[in-house]
Amino acid sequence: MEESTETKETVQEIVTPEGQVGEDTEEHEDSQKIKVPDPSIDEEAGKMQPLETPDKDNIEDTTLIEGAWADILGSGQLKKKTVKKGIPNTRPTTNEICTIKISGQLVDGKAVDVQEKFSFQLGDLEVIQGIDLIVALMDCHEISQVEVQPRFAYGSLGNGKDIPPEATILYTIELLEVSKETDLELVNIDERLRIGNAKRERGNWWYSRGDFTSSIQCYRRALDYLDTENETETDSPEKLQEILDDRLKVYNNMAAAQMKIEAYDAALKSVDNVLRCQKDNVKAIYRKSKIVTAMGKMGEGIALLERALHLDPSSKIVQQDLMRLQAKQKLEVQKEKSLYKKMFNLNSTPAPTTSQGKPKVKLTVPWTLMIGAVTAVVASYVTYRFKLF
Repeated sequence: MEESTETKETVQEIVTPEGQVGEDTEEHEDSQKIKVPDPSIDEEAGKMQPLETPDKDNIEDTTLIEGAWADILGSGQLKKKTVKKGIPNTRPTTNEICTIKISGQLVDGKAVDVQEKFSFQLGDLEVIQGIDLIVALMDCHEISQVEVQPRFAYGSLGNGKDIPPEATILYTIELLEVSKETDLELVNIDERLRIGNAKRERGNWWYSRGDFTSSIQCYRRALDYLDTENETETDSPEKLQEILDDRLKVYNNMAAAQMKIEAYDAALKSVDNVLRCQKDNVKAIYRKSKIVTAMGKMGEGIALLERALHLDPSSKIVQQDLMRLQAKQKLEVQKEKSLYKKMFNLNSTPAPTTSQGKPKVKLTVPWTLMIGAVTAVVASYVTYRFKLF
């Protein structure tokens, strides 16, 4: 689970765990250092209260009674049990800011994801999917226990820190408060920078895990905040430039994610948005070359790589891709020439030449014509010899 863009609490940042999905480090704007907020164990928050677990002697009274545990999805992968009811009809809706108290426990009893006060935007992919789904079903001040299977928690990668791969987590969650999302027009530029970049980093987190669709959704939300349409006279040019630079980073990252799902038209629009503002942005040029090449425009892709290499001669990945594309283009040209020769019968054996290097003239006379000529000569001789006429 990740830190909210709305919370004021200080949280730790961790580097994305190894084993992340991705082909090369040059593909992503933040690939050198993808950091995401991580609301894991908060040592200063004190010891976690032990989760309520059913007494073995009374197991029938706690787990087998109908309705004690609700199977939310019908697959056994996400279960909820209400410990304390909240205020009726106060469930949060999508995009509202939810503040919760949360503590998680692994099957071995280890405490994880402990936060006394943690805020996030519901439905905005700021937490693991299991928490997003469960909190939407809770009333304000409700306390519930939640069992989240790996698919709706941290999956096959874990969180790279204290939650291992394929971990089932038992959470105790209390919904403390629900508030509306602040109108963007009322959010100052510093707050928009903070929230927008937090959403961008969350998109990086999803990208690193190979969930490119979720990362695109986070990047689009980041763009909502990293916009200069709501600028005021009090905003400094430096701040406006900063928000523009961060916005272009989001477009670059979003293009990389769109390429992964082969949404090439959308990816092309994303990089063009960057190049309209920064025509010499090497990463955008490089990424555009890959997009147009995937769309079958190899010549344009090579031209873009040559331009990127001119701007950054030290880039090894650009050099390698350029050499690879040039070799591929040369091979395709050779194949085309071979095909044309076959089409126009240009692959026949070359004509022999004389000792002077001149081509030998080979005369071919049809047999029927030769037999007719011989017959005419013989007939003329016989007529003359015997004076038949």
